[in-house]
Amino acid sequence: MSGNRRGRWLGIDFSGNDRMWTGGCEKSNVWIAFVKRDNQLTLSDLRTVQELPGPGRPFLKLTALLKNREFNAAGIDAPFSLPTEYVPLGGHRRLLEAISTMERPDGRWFPSARHFTSRMIGERLPELRKPLRETERYWSHRVNVRSTLWAGPRGGAAMTSVCLTLLHEAQCPIWPWDGPRTAGLLVEAFPAAQLRHWSLPWQGYSGNARTAILNRRMILDFLSEHISIPRPEKRTMLGSADALDAVICAFAAIAVTADTVFKPPQPSPLEEGLIAIHERAFGVTRPHNNQQIATVSSVPTL
Repeated sequence: MSGNRRGRWLGIDFSGNDRMWTGGCEKSNVWIAFVKRDNQLTLSDLRTVQELPGPGRPFLKLTALLKNREFNAAGIDAPFSLPTEYVPLGGHRRLLEAISTMERPDGRWFPSARHFTSRMIGERLPELRKPLRETERYWSHRVNVRSTLWAGPRGGAAMTSVCLTLLHEAQCPIWPWDGPRTAGLLVEAFPAAQLRHWSLPWQGYSGNARTAILNRRMILDFLSEHISIPRPEKRTMLGSADALDAVICAFAAIAVTADTVFKPPQPSPLEEGLIAIHERAFGVTRPHNNQQIATVSSVPTL
């Protein structure tokens, strides 16, 4: 994983589940994709956070990887901020400082979802049960979106708590607060929105059901036309939606450094951050524009 940071991007499929960050987790859903550019884009490595080299717990390994800044940008599938009214005075940097002072019971590396939301909301009565940032509100009309301040079923608070902790610990520049030419830049990604923007299956591609495997194959075929993917990694991506998402996250990082980010019509407040979506459709004809693909008689194999 050493080498010049120029022409190197990371994609990180994230999790707010404590168990996924333990050293003994054999089926972690936290994956890291390593993409490099020589004459073309190439997927050079794909592994779980537990498989990163170095000592310490998986969360610390990932923090160390980012701290080295030996990459142009890293796309992370997790929220980077909160709705404006919940960002502390002092802005985004103050928000990261606030997360660093929160309690971490039971040896956790990050605050629990409920403790996080309690601290961030305080005594205020939120107007909405599940408040959204502007960037999330835009995509909520197109894909399923989780609120950063909802700790209930299918909430996004746990993932936000973990991600903000990582942002603080890594001490890397963060887009859009820092410029796209800054080395070691961290970028917010959202695979479902990216797939929706590319008119590819954006849901129904996780799991072992036949349709899910076919959907992953369609996504993999599309990506393979624009990035060289070795055969073993293709098998991994066909078998795991999380590994596939990590590669998609790398395209958010590439989009920022290449200035090919999709710009929604309604601008987002700076302190809320922005989901980075790769604008370019690559000129590929895609006959399917919903989440289900046509039924075929057999599942392709690699």
